[in-house]
Amino acid sequence: MSRYCLPMAVAAGVLLGACSSSEPVLDSRSINIVDADGADNSAVTVNSREIAAGVFEVGEDRFSGADIRKALRTGNLDAYLRALSDTSCHGSSTITAPQPINLSVKLVAEQSSNPAERKFGELTFIASYQLTSTDTRFGGLSGLDLVGDNLLAVSDAGRFVWIDLSPDGVTPVAARLAPMRDLSGAAMDTADGAGSEGLAVNGGMAMVSFEGDHRVLAFDIGRCGAAARGAPIVFGAYGLPLRDAFADAHIEVGDKDGSEPLAITDDWYLFAGIERKIGQFNSLSGRPIEAEPEFNLRVGINAPEFAGLDIIPDSRRNGSVRAFLVHRSSANEDSSIVITETDMLRYLDPNGRPGGGEMGERARWRFSETGWRELGNLDRLGVKESYEGIAAKQMSDGRVRLYIISDDDFSGEKRTVLSIFDAPKPLR
Repeated sequence: MSRYCLPMAVAAGVLLGACSSSEPVLDSRSINIVDADGADNSAVTVNSREIAAGVFEVGEDRFSGADIRKALRTGNLDAYLRALSDTSCHGSSTITAPQPINLSVKLVAEQSSNPAERKFGELTFIASYQLTSTDTRFGGLSGLDLVGDNLLAVSDAGRFVWIDLSPDGVTPVAARLAPMRDLSGAAMDTADGAGSEGLAVNGGMAMVSFEGDHRVLAFDIGRCGAAARGAPIVFGAYGLPLRDAFADAHIEVGDKDGSEPLAITDDWYLFAGIERKIGQFNSLSGRPIEAEPEFNLRVGINAPEFAGLDIIPDSRRNGSVRAFLVHRSSANEDSSIVITETDMLRYLDPNGRPGGGEMGERARWRFSETGWRELGNLDRLGVKESYEGIAAKQMSDGRVRLYIISDDDFSGEKRTVLSIFDAPKPLR
């Protein structure tokens, strides 16, 4: 469990046609889910509770980014996470529900029902769905993660999209949407797009990475739902900008080549990748959320560009993780989508100097790549979708369920497709 965890906001979903099998028959059925009665363009407050941080003095301003810097100086992780939460929710614990939107879910019938043909290398194909909505705000989905048994996605236009799944854990059945908000509370879903790309959720806190103005913001959707504001994650006691971290690693990163791959451990170690390749490799940072990122890990040798990332704990080694990566070629003539897995060992750096307090000790722990494998190439699906987001779920039998979503770029020529695969047990 995470050190700082608030209850998740759960809005009622519409469940239609729940499947009894985890491997639905591939045909061309469509499931249409209509708007909830009386739904409008405003969010609805559905629940509230006491302010966890206590009573605030009249006129006291404790919700600026400066408070996060102050918390960092204490060296205490809980104080830092509390400051992120208070800044994001402006001291409130009223949970504001996102707006339901209509959703059309079509089971894509492109893969044979022959079990032998469901294999994509090491991956087992489960299902593939095309998602559409008459709500023009729906689309551009790039980051993906699990929130309980359902999915949360981010749109590159600055929106959160909740996607509810049926009890089979496969079929999408409902969707809700809310704009991201900046520190002032203003909506970030502008006509020019917000540049939001990557997503990592832990304990109700949604971390979102942005390209262009390279940064990571924390939205405590578990505490205040759709009202959450983007609290800046200040890297290090002096606020090293993410662009400076790229420069320190001697990696030239353009406006469109930021940290789209994003993931986080239960104990708040943040993994951030870079889309742009460095020679044969992709670059990755795996450091405490409160520490300065270091893009010194190299993954995905000879794979296409790094587009998506999720991690799960490695049960074989305490603190280590299994990382699942989406690689997408940017070359139009060779737009391959490759899924890989990398083992990341957590170890105590023998050369690391003991630091002050809890954060100083956390900074001594690092990750090292100890093995990798290509799980599968998705080209056999018969389409060239722009898959970017990935979410990984540990199954009770040792398999890992992978949810992968494509970005339609708000273009009529592309689709939003959610594909589900099962990955095998660990390498060894």
